[in-house]
Amino acid sequence: MNKRGRQMSIFGFQVPMEAIWIIVAIIVLVIIVFIAKGFIDEMKK
Repeated sequence: MNKRGRQMSIFGFQVPMEAIWIIVAIIVLVIIVFIAKGFIDEMKK
């Protein structure tokens, strides 16, 4: 089992797959929050 398969290289940095998923989850949450905020603001008008 090679260790390299579990890692991705981003801008030359070795990043574990778990870190990638955490970053993706944070970005998705931020997008959802912005959409929800915009939707709530529209509903208040």
